[in-house]
Amino acid sequence: MAYQVFLSHTKDDRKFLDDFDRVVARVGLKAFRSEFETIGMPQWRTIKEAMTESIAMFLLVGEQLAARQIAHTPGWEHTQNWIAYETGLACQTGIDVWVYCDKVEINFPVPYFNNYALFGLDTKRNFEFLKRILTRYNDGQTFPVPTWNRNTHCPWEDCGIEFNLHATLSPGKVIKCPQCLRDIIYKKGFLTNKS
Repeated sequence: MAYQVFLSHTKDDRKFLDDFDRVVARVGLKAFRSEFETIGMPQWRTIKEAMTESIAMFLLVGEQLAARQIAHTPGWEHTQNWIAYETGLACQTGIDVWVYCDKVEINFPVPYFNNYALFGLDTKRNFEFLKRILTRYNDGQTFPVPTWNRNTHCPWEDCGIEFNLHATLSPGKVIKCPQCLRDIIYKKGFLTNKS
């Protein structure tokens, strides 16, 4: 049985999406990527069906998606609404939700996620990391919180989301929480163990 992953993205981040697709194909997973699928009306129904057939959702945040939000380009609100809808469906379905950033900082709130990766696919090491993750999904495994001693949380009391952080951060590094967009300071740094 070939498992499927759901890719939430903007088609403007073409290179990042294509690189991600190559890894998905290499491990033998199926990927639902809306611009390549036949989506009937109403669109939400096709998205919902694809989500229920998926083992994980990956929100792919590339340079163009981040830039569109900063510039508030026409249609950004439409994209943001779809992201919120897809993330909500994934949460309701009970599958893993990844915020996977391509060397950019998240700059819009994501209502739910349980895995946060802060690197692109531009190095062999990063490519191999994603390949290991997707291989495990292809084997039917999931990545709930906590796993592999990667568990972290947002310290802001009115947020407090817990998630697996997939990054190595130097002492004093500050990142934005993808849910509340406030700073999380890693005074001692953060070192993930090998996956």
